Amino acid sequence: MKQSRFLLINILATAVLYIGSFVALGGSVPTIESNGQEIVRWFSDHGTNARVYAWLAAFISAGLVIFGGQVCALLPKPYRYIFLAGVLGYAITAQVQAWLWAGLAFRPQDLEPATARTLFDTASFWGPLVNGSSVAMAGAFAALGFHKPPVIPPWLVWLSAIFLVEQAIETVTVFGHTGFIAPGGTMNVYLGGILGFLWVGGVVRWALHKLEASPTD
Repeated sequence: MKQSRFLLINILATAVLYIGSFVALGGSVPTIESNGQEIVRWFSDHGTNARVYAWLAAFISAGLVIFGGQVCALLPKPYRYIFLAGVLGYAITAQVQAWLWAGLAFRPQDLEPATARTLFDTASFWGPLVNGSSVAMAGAFAALGFHKPPVIPPWLVWLSAIFLVEQAIETVTVFGHTGFIAPGGTMNVYLGGILGFLWVGGVVRWALHKLEASPTD
């Protein structure tokens, strides 16, 4: 199979799994504002949903690593290493968050509300912390705007710069408690998620063109 086709299939499958993992959780998931009793009740009623979410996270992480490996091979040093480190950091953070959710769902009937709240709060901070990995990924591409000769087109430089700035600002969610800037809340999941999808789409578009132009593809 051509590398370009494999890259496209992999990233599309990963995107479908990513969306599917959130669909599996449903719309009533607890937030960092939920109390211990609410968290225990949700995991008692939706334990299977949480474990499906964690199961899918394993394949999502694998897809991200494959994506990172293919794309970093197209980048010059040291940008390739910075980008790949960011991808690995993102994948590992997602795995840690998912296995905490799976652990909460395993024996929810035995959970003390305070313990459930602490574990859930810990998992919720994946949002602001994963931004560091996103900054590394986007930063590697944004910095290529200063590389001579140019490696990526100007539109991808600007898209990377926008994503970089947004992700850097998004780290303030580590100080949030409620609403838009709560850890694992709207800013992390929706704003960052939408921009992340757009940026990854831009990177894939560039990588596909690069791979199609390569005589070894």
